[in-house]
Amino acid sequence: MKIKPIILCGGEGTRLWPDSRKKHPKQFIKIHGKTLLSQAIDRVSGLNFDNITICTNSNFLDEIKEETNKINCKIYVEPDKKNTAAAILAAINDDDLEFYQPVLIISSDHIIEKKIIFQNQIKKISNYLDMYKVFIFGVKPDYPETGYGYLYSKKINKNFNKVIKFIEKPNLNRAKKLIKNNNYLWNSGIFLSNKSALLNEFSVLQTKLALQVCDSYINAKTTNNVVELANNYYSKIKSISFDNAILEKSKNVFSTKLLSDWKDVGSWLQKWEIEKKDKDNNYLKGNIFKNNVKNSYISSNKTVVASNLKNVLAVDNNDVLYISDLKNNNLKNLYPIINKKFPKITDQHTTTRRPWGQFTSVFVGKNFQVKELVVNPGAILSLQKHKYRSENWVVVEGKANVTLNKKNIFLKKSDSIFIPQGAVHRIENRQKGILKIIEVQTGSYLGEDDIIRIKDIYGRA
Repeated sequence: MKIKPIILCGGEGTRLWPDSRKKHPKQFIKIHGKTLLSQAIDRVSGLNFDNITICTNSNFLDEIKEETNKINCKIYVEPDKKNTAAAILAAINDDDLEFYQPVLIISSDHIIEKKIIFQNQIKKISNYLDMYKVFIFGVKPDYPETGYGYLYSKKINKNFNKVIKFIEKPNLNRAKKLIKNNNYLWNSGIFLSNKSALLNEFSVLQTKLALQVCDSYINAKTTNNVVELANNYYSKIKSISFDNAILEKSKNVFSTKLLSDWKDVGSWLQKWEIEKKDKDNNYLKGNIFKNNVKNSYISSNKTVVASNLKNVLAVDNNDVLYISDLKNNNLKNLYPIINKKFPKITDQHTTTRRPWGQFTSVFVGKNFQVKELVVNPGAILSLQKHKYRSENWVVVEGKANVTLNKKNIFLKKSDSIFIPQGAVHRIENRQKGILKIIEVQTGSYLGEDDIIRIKDIYGRA
C-alpha cells in the first residue's frame, strides 16, 4: 500500500523576516534554486508514495496552486488558522485515504538533501505500523539548539524506541545538558502512522476537536481538488499543535533516529550555514562590492558597498533594510514589536504573486499608486470591475489583449488605455513572452479587496 504524504504549509516563518512575510512565508523562499515547498514535494514523490495532500490557509492558496500545477495534488484550506492538530485531522478524514494506509506528515520548510536515504527509511518503518503506533523521527543534536523541541526515548528493539516524554524548546543551560544524553533527540516534526491509528488517537484524546473537524470536513466545499473546510464549524475549534494534542498525551508514540540529513531553516544563521559561501565565509546575493568582509550574510537588489565588517546580517528588500549581528540577531523577540509598530512590512512584500503572474507596488501616494504588472505567457486576469478606483495602463513589454466593457482591444508596446471606475475589464497575454504593464490607480480607496470578479479561470470569482 502506498504512503500518503501530508505536507503542512501554513506557517509564517517570522524568524526569516523580511524575506519571509505573512503572505509570502519562508516555504516559498528559494534555497539552492528551488523553493522549500517544491523541495518538500520532491522529497515525497516516487513509486512508494501516493498523491500529495497539502494543508494550508487561503493566504497561500494561489502560490501553492502555482507550485503544484504539474502534479496531482489535493489542497486542504483552513478558513482560520488553528495550528497543526486540526489541519492534520482534516486531511486524514479524506474519503480517498484508505483506513490502514500509511500517512507521512512533514513540514514544508525543512531541507533534506539525501532524499533516497530518507525515502528508504520511511518505507522500512512503514512495515512496523499497526492500528495503534505513531512514529516520530528524531535527529541527533550536534549543538545545544534552543529553537527546537526535544524528545526522550528508551530502546525497546533494534528498529525503534518508545518515547517517554517531550521537552519544549529549552533554555541554553538545559539544552547543553540534554545533548550529553544520547537518549535525547531533536523533534524533527516528521511523523509516520496510518489513518486508523491517528483517528483512534484523536477520538480518544481530543474527542471534541475530532467531532468539530469532522463536521467541518463533511460540510466542506470542494472545487478542483481544493477542499475549503466549513468555517462555521472550524472557527469553534481550539488552536492546538499536533504535538500538544496527541503526541504528549499518547502512550503509543515511538521514535527512530533519522538516517538522512535534516535542517530546519529557522533563523538567518541557519540559512547562512546552508548557503554556499565565498572564501571569506560570506554569503553575498546581488551586486555586492566588499572590502575586508568576513563571516557575513548580505543580500540586496541594490548596489552595496561593504567594508571592514564581520559577522554582519544585512537583508535589503524593496521596502525594508534589516541589519543585525548575524549570530545574535534576536529577531524572535524583536518581531512582535516590529509587527505591532509596522504591520504593513510584516504582512507582505512589495511584489505579490498571483496565478497569472505578479504585481509590484512601485509608488504609493495620496489617492494614487503605481504598479508594475507582469503577466505570464498564456495567462489571463479575472474579468472584473472596481467600485472606488480607475486605472491607466501602459504596455512596456509584450502585447496585450484587453477587454473593456463590450470592446476587445489589442495593445502593443507603448500603447495605453484608460479603465474608468466601474468598467468591466480584463487583461490577457496570448503571446509566448511575458507582458509588462505599468498601472496607475487613482481613487478614494486603493485596497486589493476592491475587486469584483465576474469570471475567473483560477476559480476566484
